[in-house]
Amino acid sequence: MPDNWPDVYVFGTPSAVGGAGTELWHTLRLWRQMGLPVTCIPTWQISPYWLERLQAIGCRVLPLTPEEIPSYRPLREGVAIAFCNRAFLELAPELRRCSIPLVWAGCMNWLFAAEIHFYRRFGPMDAYVFQSRYQMRTLLPQLAPWGVSRQQAYLIRGAFFADEFPYRFRPRLPGEPLVLGRLCRASPDKFPQNFWTLLGRVGRPIRVQVMGWSPQLTRRFGPPPAWAEVFPPGAMPAGDFLASLHVLIAPTGKAVENWPRIGLEAMATGVPVVAPASGGWPEMIRHGQTGLLFRSDEEFCSQIRLLYDDDSLRQKLAQAARDDLLEHFANPTTLSTRWHRLFNHLVSARR
Repeated sequence: MPDNWPDVYVFGTPSAVGGAGTELWHTLRLWRQMGLPVTCIPTWQISPYWLERLQAIGCRVLPLTPEEIPSYRPLREGVAIAFCNRAFLELAPELRRCSIPLVWAGCMNWLFAAEIHFYRRFGPMDAYVFQSRYQMRTLLPQLAPWGVSRQQAYLIRGAFFADEFPYRFRPRLPGEPLVLGRLCRASPDKFPQNFWTLLGRVGRPIRVQVMGWSPQLTRRFGPPPAWAEVFPPGAMPAGDFLASLHVLIAPTGKAVENWPRIGLEAMATGVPVVAPASGGWPEMIRHGQTGLLFRSDEEFCSQIRLLYDDDSLRQKLAQAARDDLLEHFANPTTLSTRWHRLFNHLVSARR
């Protein structure tokens, strides 16, 4: 490990549900592979499962109350970072008073109210991590009035280790319905208003599975049809859910995806993705080669019909997506270089 890399203090711990929590886990694995000393400071109750996994890769877990943070002297020699963690934004003023470099890796395409409140009082964070070019283009103009410069912005794709999602392509048997799946947060913004109607217009035998459903969504969009089954968030491991599908679908409502990790997980597992040609999806998927992108309801339905009618195409997309993932999005050397550039900047600025 280079001598000029600082101790990294992560505020928050991983989780199995949610893009930020899963991205954090893979990033911690990457940092430890790079040789960085990493300490996690939980901002919520950590489960024994995650405590064991963190310790197994050499991460230290240090429970500190907000009152204890200012007096913990080693923290002042390190770097504080958080992945879309609102609790970190509440602690950031005290960290700034202690002159600790702050790194914010937000996963959304908007600024939190707590972010803006912090900027008004203390100015910008020291560095920002963006997972997609789309997110960077969207947020940098919003951050500029608070003094954020392009030099503080780093495009670093979310770390991903494909060994956690083995290739499990599911062939479709003759006469079997095409199993379509949606996996996301149980938020109304993640679904189009015509979600069930849209799927009913596909015009081929299908079965639909949704993980990330809630009673609120039933009230908003109606109960699932007879050909659909819904599960609450975290009902089963994401890899098992994906392995039960023929196709992952991602029609959305108001939400525009930044760098959707479910896309990476599907690519690793061998599940072709049909997603909107918006947000970060076009940076992840090459249309017609590693997945399919749609711009209208009509295109969505025609693409599902195409995959139903041509199972060999579905298999080609699945294999090409896995190969592309391993070459471009799960390459630890590329990601390590980008993190080194960020940390080197912070260390140089501190001198």
